[in-house]
Amino acid sequence: MKGCAYIALLLLATPFAWAQSITGSIVGTVIDSTQAVIPGAKVTLRHNATGAIRNAVTNEAGRFVFASLQPGEYELAIEAQGFKRLERTGINLAAAETLSLGNLVMELGALAEVVKITAQGAPVQLESSERAGLLSASQVENLTIRGRNVLSLLSLLPGVVSLSEPDALNHAWNLRVLGNRQNTINVSLDGATLNAYGNQFNSVVNISMDAVAEVKVLLSNYQAEYGRLSGANVHIVSKSGTKEFHGLASYWKRHEQFNANEFFNNLLGLPKPRYRYNTWNYNLGGPVYLPGKFNTSREKLFFFWAQEFWPLSQSTGLNYRTVPTGAERQGDFSGSLDVNNRLIVVTDPLASAPFPGNVVPPSRVDPNGQALLKAFPEPNFTDRSVSKGNYNYVFQAQQSNPKRTETLKLDFNANANNLVSFNFTERSDASSGTYGVGTGNDFPSVWTKRVNFGRAFLGRYQKIFSPVFVNELSMGYSTRPWDDTEVDPATLKNIQRSTWGFRTGQFHPEINPLGLLPNASFGGIPNAAQHAVMGRFPLKTTHKIFTFSNNLTRNFSRHIVKGGLYVDRIWACNHGDGVTFNGSFNFGRNVNNPLDTNYAYANAILGVFNTYTEASARPVPEAILSNIEWFVQDNWRATKRLTLELGIRFYWMPHAFPKDGRNAGFWPAAYDPARAVKLIQPTRVGNTRVGIHPLTGQVYPADVIGAIAPNSGNAANGMVSHLFDRSVPASLMEDRGVHYAPRLGLAYDVFGNGKTALRGGLGVFYNRMAGGMVFFPTTTQPPIVENPILYFGTLPTLLSSSGFLFPSTVLGLDRQGKLPTVINYSFGIQQNVGFGTVFDVAYVASLGRHLLWQRNLNAVPLGANFQPANQDPTTGKPYPVNFLRSYAGYANVNFREAGSSSNYHSLQVTATRRFTRGLEFGAAWTWSKTMDFNDSDSDEVSTLVPVRVWNYGLASFDRTHVFKLNWLWELPKLAAAKGLAGALVNGWQLSGIASFISGSPIGVGFSTTTALDITGSPTHGARVVVVDNPVLPKSQRTFYRYFRTDVFRLPQVGTVGNAAKTLLRGPGINNWDMAIYKNFSVRERYRIQFRTELYNTFNHTQFSSLDATARFDPAGNQVNARFGQITAAHSARKLQLALRFTF
Repeated sequence: MKGCAYIALLLLATPFAWAQSITGSIVGTVIDSTQAVIPGAKVTLRHNATGAIRNAVTNEAGRFVFASLQPGEYELAIEAQGFKRLERTGINLAAAETLSLGNLVMELGALAEVVKITAQGAPVQLESSERAGLLSASQVENLTIRGRNVLSLLSLLPGVVSLSEPDALNHAWNLRVLGNRQNTINVSLDGATLNAYGNQFNSVVNISMDAVAEVKVLLSNYQAEYGRLSGANVHIVSKSGTKEFHGLASYWKRHEQFNANEFFNNLLGLPKPRYRYNTWNYNLGGPVYLPGKFNTSREKLFFFWAQEFWPLSQSTGLNYRTVPTGAERQGDFSGSLDVNNRLIVVTDPLASAPFPGNVVPPSRVDPNGQALLKAFPEPNFTDRSVSKGNYNYVFQAQQSNPKRTETLKLDFNANANNLVSFNFTERSDASSGTYGVGTGNDFPSVWTKRVNFGRAFLGRYQKIFSPVFVNELSMGYSTRPWDDTEVDPATLKNIQRSTWGFRTGQFHPEINPLGLLPNASFGGIPNAAQHAVMGRFPLKTTHKIFTFSNNLTRNFSRHIVKGGLYVDRIWACNHGDGVTFNGSFNFGRNVNNPLDTNYAYANAILGVFNTYTEASARPVPEAILSNIEWFVQDNWRATKRLTLELGIRFYWMPHAFPKDGRNAGFWPAAYDPARAVKLIQPTRVGNTRVGIHPLTGQVYPADVIGAIAPNSGNAANGMVSHLFDRSVPASLMEDRGVHYAPRLGLAYDVFGNGKTALRGGLGVFYNRMAGGMVFFPTTTQPPIVENPILYFGTLPTLLSSSGFLFPSTVLGLDRQGKLPTVINYSFGIQQNVGFGTVFDVAYVASLGRHLLWQRNLNAVPLGANFQPANQDPTTGKPYPVNFLRSYAGYANVNFREAGSSSNYHSLQVTATRRFTRGLEFGAAWTWSKTMDFNDSDSDEVSTLVPVRVWNYGLASFDRTHVFKLNWLWELPKLAAAKGLAGALVNGWQLSGIASFISGSPIGVGFSTTTALDITGSPTHGARVVVVDNPVLPKSQRTFYRYFRTDVFRLPQVGTVGNAAKTLLRGPGINNWDMAIYKNFSVRERYRIQFRTELYNTFNHTQFSSLDATARFDPAGNQVNARFGQITAAHSARKLQLALRFTF
């Protein structure tokens, strides 16, 4: 009853949730020399690092189970009357692993006698069916990853494709696992989910590699206990304190002086690029105790602390801009010259003649336009013989980009049945400077410190009710504020209206509380500096996740039954993303503007603008969403050789909705043609092309052609929002309710000796839609935010003017709201081949269904431009594109729906030897094929050509062959070498990663010298015509001709070409990253290590991309001289030096 009450309390105690378990199980069967089982044997399991002890008794089948164990190294002792004591050491349990020790044979004899066995090598997985990989502690510590991001090591595993490796600690990953999309990988730290909601492939926090104990990666058909996203489940396990104190301090250095020069730099005679990274880190772990008073046995409370620093900075290089001269700021344009040193004649719009002397009279100078010019820095480079009139202001800005991460972990063994753990991890990526941070100005202006910050807290409590009944409770909180945490008030004044006396108002001053200057551009001036405040300035973005989970494990004679609940509650807020809250002027030249002076700076001096736009609102959207998942599973030892894994996971994933209800999206069913707007039509008045209101006949300037005619219909026709219609779901998509996901698997010990296993399984998984795809874009759409454009006005009359709405691109969401689904399955065999090595061969497949794609519902039909009815009588050319669309009043209507699918099939072969007797290695070969319609949620598919014809083909991340080899070898010691000689010749280690990867699929595009309209649709292009196989034999490929360029033709007008989505493969990878370490031991306990790490050790040139765009002249001749040539290469050799001190 006490246990039931405890369970009920756990389920009712909190409304929120988090964390997936990282614990594992150790199972085995105790037998005698005649193969008879031994029931009633006492089994004791001890965790070596902390001394924690668990006890069990074998059941009637001689079987024992230790469930819900923390990862780490254990030792086992078995005692039975009439038998010698059996001890087994070196038992390494990984996260989320069910480790079978097989049959443990006890010998007849006295209990005082002891038989000792040491486990060696990688085990055959006899008790579980999932496809999984382990990155061991020795791999994490010793393999070469220059960006020190532990997720980069995932590329060592079968089925994983890494598309890039960062040079520095990075919170995003660019991985594809089993053909699934980038945003399907769930990453956790000690069980706490780290994925940020916005795109789901950013991590809330990073952890130093020297704080990682191991990484367990569940790849396919894993147990019902794991879910949340539909792809791989990555479990990062942080280090813990132990009974003894351990620590580390290290320094890592990279510098361009150590590197080889890049291939194309050598080709062009350029020097090495700047490349400088310095990394510092340290950690310390051990027991928390007071001698003679608390934790004297050092087995109760432990701590581990780690920090890592990246003090990065960078220079922008030289930047060239044009700013108004001192004379131009006063209205004097007598010295204003174009790039040909000709005077730019400034026209008086009132007289339609040049200003006398090219000088604007002081009485005509508009103080507000002048204020905008004065807000620019003064020219600092006036030598036109060098600049050729292209610039007069040169600067080089500095940015500071420090990174930092820290981790604190506490483990408390209150007693043998109550274990508590706490983890705190924090990261900070900061950028500060006066340029390139914060405002968006293209010249130094406001000093801003922008911090991409993350914190994660996790608490775990494990209650052991009995050897067969265990409960695990986890609760957590993570936050990811991304803020302009510091904006220097002294430099903020540089972009404030009051500083420069800019007093022109704006329509919605309430959304610009800082009184920032409007954006201003000056078209027609080469390299003109611009005022540009980012729509998110000052940035305030916050993601918060509250999480809770509770898992119960109950062991029966042949069953390990587990059930649990997982809940997370997410708040995600972005501040005014993409909104022009401060207003934006375009002062550029425009011959249609009757007030134009022929020079952008002169327009500003007179207060004359070409266009002005300003958002009607500045939303601060806050997404609210929850995941609620629960499961039950059974690991059933059906026979002595056969284990079945049966489970089901339930998902309830309501779609995100805005807290304030302010979002809108396009639904085709809501569009009413009878309420469609009309567009301003083109016509001629005399010889002048103008616009005309189709209902009233009012005439407008030609620039307004295509605008929505005032009072002609509903400008938000088809846009729906819960804010205005309660029948519309708050998320714009229906809640699909509870989904169920079965998981099935088997493991069969073929010969009963624990050395050969047949393993297979199938699983169904669901994925949450990323907020950046379906939530945040809907919060700044009409009618929530409107962006009218004013034409040909003056600053003094701005607020008395009215603007035009133009057809805008909008996003629509499919009301059905189906969840992306992945079904994966595998079947394979594992074999212990000796030498501590396990060989694994498997067929692995993954099928994506109901994946997101984007279709343009407002695409212009093929051939529309060729129809006589679609010709503009004022130009003799087709009407502007928005006149030809089905949904009048809109540009593109990008409709995101769960209509896509993907197919992945592979043969995966691995050989694994864990670190034993100074040697560890892993080899993984994947032969695979990934086919899909689109690679990411926002990729568009055709609405005019059948998608299976136009879009289905190889995924861009498909790689036919991926072979990865990694190794760590401690060179044998020479026992004869003593003293100084011994110190020099002993203590060497070699490690490395070799990569051999097929090239990426490449499609061939084309353009024409005359912008020829092939398809007659402005929204759908053609593909090139292919008349033969373009692939060259390897022996014929050269730098200048990588494929056959002679087999491509210009398509006929009125066709779409015949080329497939992809036709070629780019260059592959043949790369060796290697390292050599020298260790010096000091008094046995202390060690100093010198590291030399080489990336692309042999400086093998590996080309990365090529020019695959043909260009045709009117006669159909291909005229792009670079077509078929190599255009880029992967990095040349880079070297990193490191010094580490450990104890």
